[in-house]
Amino acid sequence: MNAAESLEPSRDRLWNRLSAPWRWGLLAMLVVSLAANVAALLVPFLELKEAFHASLSYELPAAVKLMWQQGLPVVAVLILVFSILFPLAKLAGLFSALLLSWTPRRRRSMVRWLATLGRWSLLDVFVVMLLMVLASGQWAISTQVRPGVHLFMVAIGLAMTVAEIMSSFEEEADREGSSGAGPATALARAGWATRISIPLLLAGSAIALAIALVAPILKIDQFLLSSNAYSVGSAIGALWHDGQAVFAILMGTLLGVVPATRLLLLLGAWVLPVGPRRSGSLAATAGLVGRFSGLEVFGLALFLVLVEGHDLIKTEIESGAWFLLVAIGLDAAFSLAARRALGPLRPRTGQVAS
Repeated sequence: MNAAESLEPSRDRLWNRLSAPWRWGLLAMLVVSLAANVAALLVPFLELKEAFHASLSYELPAAVKLMWQQGLPVVAVLILVFSILFPLAKLAGLFSALLLSWTPRRRRSMVRWLATLGRWSLLDVFVVMLLMVLASGQWAISTQVRPGVHLFMVAIGLAMTVAEIMSSFEEEADREGSSGAGPATALARAGWATRISIPLLLAGSAIALAIALVAPILKIDQFLLSSNAYSVGSAIGALWHDGQAVFAILMGTLLGVVPATRLLLLLGAWVLPVGPRRSGSLAATAGLVGRFSGLEVFGLALFLVLVEGHDLIKTEIESGAWFLLVAIGLDAAFSLAARRALGPLRPRTGQVAS
């Protein structure tokens, strides 16, 4: 090891590298996101009105307390971590990455992780949407959206936007020294098992996703309520019919458009003969698009609604939920196989485009 390599990497501040409009714009977005996040913790997300019962108010701190008191500590911890602690920790990390001195590599790694994990803050937004869908068209139960969910969506949207912008400022260092080898090269050099498994995993994930979007995932099982069953597609239609266009568009985008677009990009990157440069570009775009996919988050929200049904709306699982689980599992298996195939070609500071 020479003297230069033994030196500690120099630190710098992203703030100093940005122009004034970017500096103050990103800082303003983070401040607004923090204010909206804190306010969302103080007001209800949703009010659930049921005949012959007192109205129930769904809000984050109360949901954690209720699940703990009901003997469901795992659910209480999930809500606490994903919907209360993580969004605040994410904002703290983004403030730190923008304002404090970091080594470029550490800051780049942290910002990428925050950008990748940001979608998990949407857990309770999906819970609220599912409750709205279950109450749709029922005479004995209804829901009313409260300001908390809108504040939370603003906070999450701004934080995810800032994370993506900051990540884009850090990507130039990764492109320097890159070999240009992409998925097409990796697959061509891989063993026969990888060359077979990756296309099969992508195709299987696409088929499972298509079925999960149209097959019933959840069914109401409660006295006085119509036993309606909902797929993702019919849930989007129910939200639209009830005048909740924002939630319908959000669900359709995060559960349908984004995952399908990502799969198409990955198929092009790994399977089609598009050349190394185009292959790498498609895979990188797929990685960016995939950070906004809500499938895994929706799956966890589905679990929470099933568990919380004793106090909100009693439901039972349908076949579409299992196809959703299969789609998530196959996608995870593909990501693992893709990382292994790309490993020998990826620079040490490179980003996995899967």
